[in-house]
Amino acid sequence: MSTNNHNDEIDLFYFLNKLKSLYHSFLAGIYKSVQFVLRHWIVILLLLVGGYFGGYFWQKSLPKVKMTTLIVQNNFNSSNYVYDAVKLLSLKQKQGDRGFLKRNGFDPDNPDLVDIEIEPIVNINELLEKHETSDRNLDQYMSKIELEEEILQSEVFYSEYKYHKILLSTTKGGNEVIKKVLDYLNNNDVYNETKAIVIEETKLRIQRNNTSIENIDAVFEEFAGKNPQEADIKPSQMFFKSLQNNNMHQLIDMKKELIDENEKLRSELIKYNSVVTLVNKPEYFGVGGILTKKHLLLPLFLLFLFIGFFVARSIYLKGKQYAK
Repeated sequence: MSTNNHNDEIDLFYFLNKLKSLYHSFLAGIYKSVQFVLRHWIVILLLLVGGYFGGYFWQKSLPKVKMTTLIVQNNFNSSNYVYDAVKLLSLKQKQGDRGFLKRNGFDPDNPDLVDIEIEPIVNINELLEKHETSDRNLDQYMSKIELEEEILQSEVFYSEYKYHKILLSTTKGGNEVIKKVLDYLNNNDVYNETKAIVIEETKLRIQRNNTSIENIDAVFEEFAGKNPQEADIKPSQMFFKSLQNNNMHQLIDMKKELIDENEKLRSELIKYNSVVTLVNKPEYFGVGGILTKKHLLLPLFLLFLFIGFFVARSIYLKGKQYAK
């Protein structure tokens, strides 16, 4: 028992001495640091002041990077193509592929495009509207969402979302770069041919819906006694005439659905003027961050090199001493 107490006293004594030694080393380190600053304060001051102004003028000489966000709608099931095209443009810009940039309307001699990215605007309601509750695909989607939220932004759902964000970094303001990007994305023969077909089909669908609405109105007028002559009734209205009074509410609901559908189709027609349609008014804002503050980074870097020189010198001299 006495042996254990004796060992505990030795461990405690060793710990206190070690703690005292660390405290003394800490005080000695502070003293040496102060002495180092006092000996070299002129050089340190020159490095800080010179680095500040050097970094300031360096930052002024660099082109200012601005960023904007384009909200776009990818029409005609073109989302996969648009994502691939954006990734290709970003890659070619970073590689400095002059031929590719020039073919697609960009200036390789005075590059104004710094970076470009695209990501979907996640909307769960769009997924629910496109898939019935009993749809097996929806069950699979929901199970993936429970496992990993990032799956919503994966390429599995690119074509499911209506709107997407294009993050554009440039050294110029105005609409010039935005127009170049949109022209590049819309320059696809296959989707432009698809555009013409979809526009024509949409107009025909609106026309058919209008005809159905006219037929429904004719049925109501007939029941109201406004069309007493049977001969004036169009053949397409005969089916509606056979309906009973208790089915009239179904015609009202059908008419409302047709009107709502036509409103949506007309709204979409406005956006069908191109494969990728810009739906917002982009505004530029400056890109900040610690890496852009050269007037702060440069003096700290010079001071780090100055101190590092003395640390390396001290290590070298100690190594030389031990080698002897």
